[in-house]
Amino acid sequence: MLKVMRFRPLKALTFLGLRFLFGRPVNERAEGEKTARGPHFRHSPFWGAVLGISISIIPLYIVVFVSNGMIRGITDRYLETKSSHLQAVLPFGAPPEKVQDLQRFISALQGVTSASPEIDGLGLAASSLGSVSAQIRGLDQSIAHDEGYTRYMRVDSGALNPKSQNEAVLGRYLARALRVKVGDSVTLITLRSVNSETMLPKMSVFRIVGVVSTGYRELDANWFIIPYKTAIRILNSETSYSFLGIKVTDPYSAGLDTVRASVAQEMRILGLTTNADIAVQTWRTTEQGLFQSFTSTQSVLILIMALAVIVAAINLASALSTFVLEHRLEIAILKSFGLSRSQAATIFLIGGTATGTLGILAGSGVGIFISMYINQIIAGFQFLIDFFTRIIAPAVHPIALLNPDYYLEHIPVNFSWTFTLIIVGASVLASALVSIVPALKSASIAPSELIRHE
Repeated sequence: MLKVMRFRPLKALTFLGLRFLFGRPVNERAEGEKTARGPHFRHSPFWGAVLGISISIIPLYIVVFVSNGMIRGITDRYLETKSSHLQAVLPFGAPPEKVQDLQRFISALQGVTSASPEIDGLGLAASSLGSVSAQIRGLDQSIAHDEGYTRYMRVDSGALNPKSQNEAVLGRYLARALRVKVGDSVTLITLRSVNSETMLPKMSVFRIVGVVSTGYRELDANWFIIPYKTAIRILNSETSYSFLGIKVTDPYSAGLDTVRASVAQEMRILGLTTNADIAVQTWRTTEQGLFQSFTSTQSVLILIMALAVIVAAINLASALSTFVLEHRLEIAILKSFGLSRSQAATIFLIGGTATGTLGILAGSGVGIFISMYINQIIAGFQFLIDFFTRIIAPAVHPIALLNPDYYLEHIPVNFSWTFTLIIVGASVLASALVSIVPALKSASIAPSELIRHE
């Protein structure tokens, strides 16, 4: 019975708050009376506040979900096609039998899916039509069985991996820079060490057997992929480094550090390193600068969008304060009928919070929808731009909304209920907080003086 008695006043206050703020439109003069031009209606200003909050919160969802997806998509491409989940740095020219022993040990560890040797270095790739610096990658044949590598590698033409010692696979943009295709020959210039002070250029000719891409230019723009044994022959310790690329089931789990500790201990036992803590590194360390840049950019964008939501909440507080001043007489009449100060404050606190909640829910729905279908929306706008460009100015260079030279060709969206609940909860809380001051203003109205003055 006590609960019912407590619930009824709250229900009544909620009704009053919503009726005050979102009541049905009324005539400017008297109900049912018409002006010369017909009925004239005065709509609640709080629908504008709802719209403002909705519009401000939509970009926040897009930034959170799309940026998370972009960062995750780029991160996965780096881990699966270049950095690996763990790197065990090997001495250049390490005894092959020790490297094989280490491979077998790593492959037997729980959670490890592959361990493949690689040598990375720098060189100059030259064709008859140009030359450009190249990032040389000497890959073992076992990479062909790496599911992560094959999942993100796209073959534009030819084969995915070189097989014989004079074959090479080029990144898409390196092939474009050299203006070569599958079947053409390319000269790779590297440096070989004559003695401790002298290095001479070494020229090697390769036949292109494939052109590939990961879908992200910054990653694969200058890849020159050759067989692992060929890389050992043409590269040296001064201009390259050798490592075992290790993949695990879940690179984002805490188990990655457990595998790292086991590999470090085994390398120390085999005598392949004197400082295992440095020799074995996780992807968080090898690509630390890149991913810090990603997360910093994302944080700044989220901050900017959050400020937009705060500004919309302040506009709600301003509209609510103005409403209280304009309706002082109505509030005074209610207080003369026994409405207490706390109840008057509760009416506008509930009303303001409800206004914010309506805007938040509407904006959340639209923001989530746009985020989930961002690729289709961009494709639709791209189609319209291409259509009108062909009609109006067919000679103009095509306009690309999402240039694959600088972004992922397909935006992955990383939806999270956790982020959704955080955004909704924080926004509702902000709406309630900014409603406190107008609510206190309504509680401070003195009914006797105001009624006598009116």
